[in-house]
Amino acid sequence: MTTKEIINKALEVMNGQDWYWYMSDYQVSEMKDKAYSTMRYFVELVASINDATIRKAMRELWIVTYNYMGLSSPMSSPSEIQTREYDNRKAELMAVILPSSYNIAA
Repeated sequence: MTTKEIINKALEVMNGQDWYWYMSDYQVSEMKDKAYSTMRYFVELVASINDATIRKAMRELWIVTYNYMGLSSPMSSPSEIQTREYDNRKAELMAVILPSSYNIAA
C-alpha cells in the first residue's frame, strides 16, 4: 500500500472506532475486545508509515479524538468551545497528515 492508502485506511479505522464501548450493558467484554483490536490495527497501520512526522501527527490525532470523545456521556456533551478547539486541532493535524487535501494559509 502507498502511504496515502495507509493513511486513509487508518483514518477509516479511527472513524469506525467504538469510543463508547464501556457503555454497553450486556456486552462490555466483547465490546472492549473489539475496541482494543481496532486500536491495535490503527497502531499497526500507523507504524507502517515511513514518515515520522506523519506517524506522530496520526498518533496525536488518535489521542485528541479519544480525549474529545471522552467528554461525551449520557448526561453530558462537549461545550461549543471544546468542539471548536477539537475541530481546530484536528484541522491542524490533518494538514500535516494529508497536506494536499487541507490547504491552510500560514
